[in-house]
Amino acid sequence: MPELPEVETYRRYFESTSLNQKIINLKIRDDRILNLKEKALKNSIIGNSFHSTHRHGKNLFIKFEKKYLMLHFGMSGDLLYFTKEREEPKHSRVLFIFENHNFLSYISQRLFGKVDIVSDIDNYIKKKELGPDAYKMSYKDFKDALQKRSAYAKTLLMNQSFVAGIGNIYSDEILFQANIHPKTKINSLDKKNLDMLFKSIKAVLKTGIEKKGNLDKFPKNYLIPYRQREEQCPECNTEIKRYEISGRHGFFCPHCQIK
Repeated sequence: MPELPEVETYRRYFESTSLNQKIINLKIRDDRILNLKEKALKNSIIGNSFHSTHRHGKNLFIKFEKKYLMLHFGMSGDLLYFTKEREEPKHSRVLFIFENHNFLSYISQRLFGKVDIVSDIDNYIKKKELGPDAYKMSYKDFKDALQKRSAYAKTLLMNQSFVAGIGNIYSDEILFQANIHPKTKINSLDKKNLDMLFKSIKAVLKTGIEKKGNLDKFPKNYLIPYRQREEQCPECNTEIKRYEISGRHGFFCPHCQIK
């Protein structure tokens, strides 16, 4: 599933390929991806240009006129800009056609993504009860979000109302880098561990963005390259363990991350 670093990569890709180009047509390949009527989307988009982008958590907002196109990438979303219509990818769901006769495809293989039109980003964030953006938040934002929280550390990191943008893979890495067991109650952590957790969130997401979400390029001292059964911890060579929490599977080092 695309998490914050992947969506930030998509945002930068969108900016480098698709801004300030008049949209002359829009083709909906599967309207199940839409959060609004196809006609409403076409009436809003066709004839306009995209001017800027904004990301909050896993949500990408693209400004046109006084509104925003909102893209959520679900489990398997992606973007592709190309020059010939025959190059359209297999799981393209929405196709933007520009005046220069180039194309942008919004891809969603498993149809868990969503496309919508949003009038106000702040109102959308409030309506969806999203927490502060995990990469852009301040330490005060982090501390405020922790108020009255008592969940397991792993569960809380994936809760988008706590902080927005972290999913299953990055939450495992954040906890590994902070030496925190995933089933540690968040309200049991002292200031030193909370400080380490905050720094780990920032550092891991920064690495993810720098690597453009390519998990194969992560540093060798990260858990991600070894995130499977029978692999060994890069720090202590202890066998990495698989666990389940809140219906999700994750990985941790039982030596480095003691409960």
